Amino acid sequence: MNTINRRDEESNVTIPYNRTFRNIGSAARAPGSEDQFNFCGCGWPSHLLVPKGTPEGFTFDVFAMISNFNDDTVNEEFDTTDMCNDSYSFCGIRNKLYPDRRAMGYPFDRNHPARTLQDFANQSSNMGLGEINVRFTNTYVART
Repeated sequence: MNTINRRDEESNVTIPYNRTFRNIGSAARAPGSEDQFNFCGCGWPSHLLVPKGTPEGFTFDVFAMISNFNDDTVNEEFDTTDMCNDSYSFCGIRNKLYPDRRAMGYPFDRNHPARTLQDFANQSSNMGLGEINVRFTNTYVART
């Protein structure tokens, strides 16, 4: 069994905890700021990245797909100082093609004849399914 430890803020699909609970009142209605407000709110809340699990462990399915970087890259410039780039592989980079040449959501953005996720993954050698066991330890890790 492999054990993987990674902090939620190291993910490239999440937004920070504080942005999850921001005030959506006046900021979203300010003239010219709605698009920026909505885009900066795109992403999965970092504190919900992994299900809670149980003390004895709870098993979940995991799906993985690998693509050829050289075939899919768009070589977009990435501004690391942009305050809205937290979840770039989940939401893309505003007004850019990143993360790759494929449509956002690919391959789940189209109909497939597969009836189960296993059938879907079996269609190609670059996709696979596995199981993960999430164990709840009731441990608080201070945000630093």
